[in-house]
Amino acid sequence: MSADNHPHKSGLKVKPRRLSKNYAVKSYALASCLSSIGLFGLIFIVLAVQSLPAFTEAGSTLLSARWNPTDNQYGMLPMLYGTLVVMFIAMIVAVPIGVFAAIYIAETRSARLRRFTRSSLEVLAGIPSIVYGLIGVAYVSVWIAKGLDLQTGRLILTAGLILAVMILPTILSLTTDAILNVPRDFRENAQALGLYRYEVFRDVIWPIAKTDIAGAALLALGRALGETMAVMLVIGSIDRLPKPIFNVLSSGQTITSKLGREVGESAFGSTHFSALVLMSLILVTITVLLTAASQHFFGRGRHV
Repeated sequence: MSADNHPHKSGLKVKPRRLSKNYAVKSYALASCLSSIGLFGLIFIVLAVQSLPAFTEAGSTLLSARWNPTDNQYGMLPMLYGTLVVMFIAMIVAVPIGVFAAIYIAETRSARLRRFTRSSLEVLAGIPSIVYGLIGVAYVSVWIAKGLDLQTGRLILTAGLILAVMILPTILSLTTDAILNVPRDFRENAQALGLYRYEVFRDVIWPIAKTDIAGAALLALGRALGETMAVMLVIGSIDRLPKPIFNVLSSGQTITSKLGREVGESAFGSTHFSALVLMSLILVTITVLLTAASQHFFGRGRHV
């Protein structure tokens, strides 16, 4: 490069106004990031402080299966069990359907189908959870009760199925993106070697996309963990462990449904309120762990 064309020797300089704008944008972004972290830390600390009376006053009853605030018994085991089982049902139903549907959408050559599917997913994801709950009460629970000859359809199974429908758009959308984000050169090189279409996906696309798909499933699981209204309407809200323990055709309770029903009825500062705050702290902790795990998988996928 000649001296005349060199930016420093030709007298070209970055305008001070542009520098000030860049600095302002970076400062605002940094302040937003720090404030978000600080807000989360504040929420976590408040929950931890408010839950301390539950440990000191309820003590060993926290891990029991009996919840009766009038007798100072705050057993969280039924709620923990219900939360885990409902999430498990939702995942084993939604993940296979979402992944196979995403494979079909991503591998089809129809751009119109992909656009239609994405628009439909956006509509499904935007439906309020209370609507899903009302549909579950009015139709799904009735069908399950009649089909299985039960007295009620407000069961752990019903809550898991409703939750599966709610998280399906998340799994389907993120899985489709994970498959489409695989570089086209990989696909074209595999096809040039004479591999069939299913072999290209099995041997080339899937090994690259599977970590992002795992992250998508964990993100969907995090959303399932926080759903309240739909689950509360269809699970039956019974504070006991089913008998036998794996009987999903019984009513139950999750952490979110318990919080939704009883937070307004508890007195601030009471042991009852503290036990509910402790359950919310457990919920937040699990959500953070799931989010961290999903980001770990997404990070691995970018380095494959």
